[in-house]
Amino acid sequence: MNPPKKLTSQQKAEQEQQSALEGQTEAKSGMEFSSVEEMLRHDAVHTPVPPNVSRRLAESINRETPPEKPWWKRWLK
Repeated sequence: MNPPKKLTSQQKAEQEQQSALEGQTEAKSGMEFSSVEEMLRHDAVHTPVPPNVSRRLAESINRETPPEKPWWKRWLK
């Protein structure tokens, strides 16, 4: 079994620089998500909703009629 080689300060600096460059390329290449839901949450946080879409959504929600009470609540009242 060979003992580990000691690195010179120049070799250490080169390795650190190489690992920093690899980290930068990983950051540029994209992100990995553990689930689709996590990806959608990330996208929702970082994507602004256009004002006209927001306005139309609010109008659509306001036009909805409130849901009818369940039969058992109407019956017990």
